[in-house]
Amino acid sequence: MPGSSPVLERAQAQALRLIKFRPRSEAELRKRLALKGFSGLTVEGLLADLKAKGLIDDAKFARYFAAREMLLKPSGRRGLMAALRARGISDDQAAEAFREAAGGEGEEETARRVALKRLGAMKGVSKEALTRRLFGFLGRRGFSSDTVYRVVKEVTASKPSSSGLTGGSDSRFRGNDERE
Repeated sequence: MPGSSPVLERAQAQALRLIKFRPRSEAELRKRLALKGFSGLTVEGLLADLKAKGLIDDAKFARYFAAREMLLKPSGRRGLMAALRARGISDDQAAEAFREAAGGEGEEETARRVALKRLGAMKGVSKEALTRRLFGFLGRRGFSSDTVYRVVKEVTASKPSSSGLTGGSDSRFRGNDERE
């Protein structure tokens, strides 16, 4: 920026350093630059300049983030939408990014794939404990409760129940009246 102030040049250098590592949303850059002590006026001017140059684009960032998350840490619509909203992405852009990232795979298919992968890591666990853990895991990943219920019921159907204990083999989760 010819003729710009040293403060603006420092802010621009900081912003470019941030977007060099990975794409950022406008809100993320605004927050990071404010944390570095740059004034609101400086930050807004810089963000407008970066948008005009095409260096920040929330729709493009949303598509990048959603695709990356669905590849590395598949989640449900609710989870991905929340993650995008936390980064300052509008609901419309987040929904579009989710549709593209899902690639035609429905939430239930994604949840089933994630559950089966997780199931492979839970050898030697009672059916009750397995069910409880899968419910929690898929719920934290942002899948709807209806989807979680159907998928967990399906993937645990072939696993036999534990030896008659109502709470599974893990006594930490049984009521006090059942403990001896």
